[in-house]
Amino acid sequence: MGKIFVIINIFISSIIINSTAPLMPVFQNYLGISISRSSYIPVFGVLGTTIFSFLMSILVSKFGLKKSNYFGYFLLFLGLLFFSFSKNFFGIILASFLAGASTAVLFTSLTTLLIHLENPRFGLTHAFFGLGGIVAPTLVSFSIKSNFSYRYLYMGYFLVVIIIFIWNIFIKLPDAKYETMKFNKIKKTILKPVFFISIISFFLYSGSEIGLVTWSSNLFIHFGFSEDKAALVISMFWIFYTLSRFLSDFVLKLISEKKIAIFSTFFASFLIFFMLLTKNAYIFPLVGFTMGSTFPMIQRYANMNLNKEEVGLLNGVTYGSTGIGGILFSYSMGFLSDFSIPAMFVLPLVGLILVAIVQLLWKRGNRG
Repeated sequence: MGKIFVIINIFISSIIINSTAPLMPVFQNYLGISISRSSYIPVFGVLGTTIFSFLMSILVSKFGLKKSNYFGYFLLFLGLLFFSFSKNFFGIILASFLAGASTAVLFTSLTTLLIHLENPRFGLTHAFFGLGGIVAPTLVSFSIKSNFSYRYLYMGYFLVVIIIFIWNIFIKLPDAKYETMKFNKIKKTILKPVFFISIISFFLYSGSEIGLVTWSSNLFIHFGFSEDKAALVISMFWIFYTLSRFLSDFVLKLISEKKIAIFSTFFASFLIFFMLLTKNAYIFPLVGFTMGSTFPMIQRYANMNLNKEEVGLLNGVTYGSTGIGGILFSYSMGFLSDFSIPAMFVLPLVGLILVAIVQLLWKRGNRG
């Protein structure tokens, strides 16, 4: 039951946070803002993720899993209310910040819960994150075609989260409480190669992924696609992305997590380059397939090679590093949009290459 609880929470959270990217053109039109100014919406979302990820890296072991979940749901409730009822740019930014903060709290707690369960399936769990990414742009595309306000979409999400909140009250979860880590212990853990190299990889990978998905709608509109078709291409991205994650646990029986990460990021960067060169948006789903397994494989390797009392710190810092990467990549790409929309996507291309290089060099280091 614990694994099902984790998967459903990841899935619902994914739908909510992945609704932002296909809604970016809608926010731009509704609020009357430029592409560059709208970059503050995802940036503040990632800022919320970053701040609260670092906080939860310390607090999750003190609060325990259930209390951490309650805190995450509270932040999510606030964010969804602001998305549903705000009529100005500031309100949408605040909503994005709160939704990002809730993601940090819930993902840190849920990933920590996963490692305390028997035979943790990181590939399968993250596959449901990808599945949420399939559903989200599909819902957005449907709402655009039906002239259905995005406000009602977020109100629907609010009702679903209430059900999940009630489930959290009654489900039995491992206590997973530990003494608050002392500074020396934190420092020692962070300096472990498996910890800091994984964090560097998460920073580069997630910055690339967040930037890539956030601005893909604008790229495809630049290629000549309509808003609803651009949303559907993003949905196709998540279909292939999710398929890759479902398959990763099986591929893991043949090759190691690190090899999967190296191969996937190299191929993804090549496909991004080819997509920009040919202006063919239908390459984007293949990018999703190559990228899908990267994050869960690096995370699985790191979690399985640390002590259980250290994984809360790892997972909090993990989502904090993804937040910093997301802020830098999203904002930088938004800034570059004033000069050239295709040029924006050089950043994630380079970021993925660097992930492969970091993992490759670490492999050589391990061999001595």
